[in-house]
Amino acid sequence: MVAKQNSPNNKKNGGITRSERSTVTQQAELALKEIKKKAGDVVLIMINDRTTIELPAHLTQAERDARVAKYKKLHKSL
Repeated sequence: MVAKQNSPNNKKNGGITRSERSTVTQQAELALKEIKKKAGDVVLIMINDRTTIELPAHLTQAERDARVAKYKKLHKSL
């Protein structure tokens, strides 16, 4: 019979290793970049001194204002 060796690559209690975590993070960043690429041009809208949001550049000013109002309503701490 072959005994199992304890190594850092063995998972204990369903945990993930550092390399797996970095791989997942890299995959998430790549997916976000692809989504942004598909979304096209964006504009940054300043909500307050510390908060900006990205909106599609093709929106009219009225649509932008509506989205900003909705954002402020959902985030009442602003």
